[in-house]
Amino acid sequence: MTDHVPTPPPSADPDSRPFSGAVAVARWVDDMVHGELREPFVLPEARLYVIPTGQSRQVLLYDSDEHPYLLLERTNDHAAFSAAALVVTGWCAPTDPTDPSGRRPSEHPSRQRVRITVAIDDRGIATVMRRDGAPDEPEVMDDRGEGDLPDALERWWRGVLG
Repeated sequence: MTDHVPTPPPSADPDSRPFSGAVAVARWVDDMVHGELREPFVLPEARLYVIPTGQSRQVLLYDSDEHPYLLLERTNDHAAFSAAALVVTGWCAPTDPTDPSGRRPSEHPSRQRVRITVAIDDRGIATVMRRDGAPDEPEVMDDRGEGDLPDALERWWRGVLG
């Protein structure tokens, strides 16, 4: 586990930013990570950020790992947090239910690099995604989205990851 590293909000005026709700947390963490990366889709390890219970203006880089699912598995003290966000980079590709090949997104001819921030709190789950080709245009989804990542984060939050 890495040291807890306090990170300031990305806004020059922190009082102007909302700090509650999964959408706000996802946007806050995504903006912060976007501001610090030279290459928006190069993140060698998944990162887990948390907001400690009782806090609303402090986000901590809690831990990181090359494998996001292992990161969640070994981080089990989530009850001490009022919110959390998992940030990963990877590939996405269009889904085609008529394509029987079952190829991975990284092997698809129309693949794109992406960075995904999935945030969760007691009220819900939200996702922010940035795509190669439009890295400064985050897509904000006020729902859990689809896939293994939000599923795992939700199980982790409920304490049933396994």
